[in-house]
Amino acid sequence: MSKRLVVGALVAGAAMTASGAINNTGNYYGNVGAQLGAVAFPSVSNASGNFFVGGMPAGSTILAAYVNTNSWFDPGASQSLIFNGNGMGSTTAYATSPSSSGDVFDYRWDVTGQITGNGFYSFDVSGGSQIYMASLYVVYSHASLPAGSVHTYEGAEHVGEGHTTDSYSFNLTGAAAGPAYFQIVTQADDTATSGEKIFYNGFQVGGPIDQNLGPNASMISSPVVNNGVSETISIDTFGDWFGLHVALVTTTIPAPGSLALVGLAGLAAARRRR
Repeated sequence: MSKRLVVGALVAGAAMTASGAINNTGNYYGNVGAQLGAVAFPSVSNASGNFFVGGMPAGSTILAAYVNTNSWFDPGASQSLIFNGNGMGSTTAYATSPSSSGDVFDYRWDVTGQITGNGFYSFDVSGGSQIYMASLYVVYSHASLPAGSVHTYEGAEHVGEGHTTDSYSFNLTGAAAGPAYFQIVTQADDTATSGEKIFYNGFQVGGPIDQNLGPNASMISSPVVNNGVSETISIDTFGDWFGLHVALVTTTIPAPGSLALVGLAGLAAARRRR
């Protein structure tokens, strides 16, 4: 996605010390579940819309809920969020991914106390620069859910920077071993450059990354198999330049003694990277 660079913003951004990464921000075990949703925007200063939460068992306990959004080149100036009619305050950037081509910033707000059950939740983010997405994840528990785990990842990282042969890798740590479900949201991706591929522990789980949520953001969702040590995410960009901010891994923990069998079945079902 084409991004407009302001020289003054880059100079100011150089003074920031936070480094880019998608880090493990939460691990939840037991009878737990989670949802991740996102809305796309075509480079705006103020982003508003609705998130939908559905499928939670009635009476679920909300363990965590966070809104994330992005900004480019601003450098990390304050953004404000109104969530479901409630002011969540103004905040500076939670994380920064610096680059000589231009910095990208992540913003997050804790809205755990605002989630009351299934339904629509309105949001209004203001004060941004080139916002391409807003996301909401919700982690919850209920006795009717199977035993498993939920792992959340948040931060700021940009991929590609316009290099036609760029391939980028990073790792997600803290996730439980075994069969799992992986989701990640991208922002500033587009259809002008296509052919991108994303791999999870060496197996392709998505691509191309062509604004499947709308202009200009995508969500990749796929079943995966965790090694339980450090899950490797690799992305071939083919010239696209986009940002990453939030990912979710949910897993059902296998019974003792069955992990190896489940892992082999999952590996056999996945398509090997060429």
